[in-house]
Amino acid sequence: MTINNRIEQIIEKLYKGNKRAFATAIGVAPTVIENVVGTRQGKPSYGLLEKICAIESISIAWVITGEGAMLNSCNSPTSYDIKNLADSHKINETRPRIPFEAAAGSLSLVTQSVTEAQCEQIPIVPGFPAYDFTIIVKGDSMEPEFHSGDELACKILRQSSFIQWGRPYIVDCLDGVVLKRIHDAGDDILCTSDNKNYGDFKIPKREVNHLAIVVGMMRLF
Repeated sequence: MTINNRIEQIIEKLYKGNKRAFATAIGVAPTVIENVVGTRQGKPSYGLLEKICAIESISIAWVITGEGAMLNSCNSPTSYDIKNLADSHKINETRPRIPFEAAAGSLSLVTQSVTEAQCEQIPIVPGFPAYDFTIIVKGDSMEPEFHSGDELACKILRQSSFIQWGRPYIVDCLDGVVLKRIHDAGDDILCTSDNKNYGDFKIPKREVNHLAIVVGMMRLF
């Protein structure tokens, strides 16, 4: 029996098979649960395991390993407990790979506008700084630094005071998502390409939904 099967058992026993009720109880979108217990059978993230094991009496050891009983009235696992147990059983922490077509207007995973069900879950690259998601480059506008097909690790900017002007960012605006270097231009953000065949353009700051700085890059040769 897999960890996915055990999560299904929790839903059957405590929520009479109602996946939506279970998702509501742990504070995630229903599609996140469908990704784990539906046909996709995706790997549950650390964050999801924490939410499941925050339910009173659910045994973290049972969820991850199948050992012992599902319910344990003394269960009060910490994030450290969950991480150590998951690591010891080779449940790797992952980050979503967001497809460009799903990202427009929706980079904030906090609001779950882009849900885990829309994304592949990719094991974290240990050598990179902390990041929230990866996204695959489309087009040649940022060559020679970034090529079409490169996979970028990106961290969502949560405070505008921390913008590093001149660095490459994923810019999520009303018209879609672009990869550009960004520069302060008063009420606008000036977007520039590394490939000089592409012109500069401005985006009004009020039309920017999210910014995510590029912190790492993977390329297949």
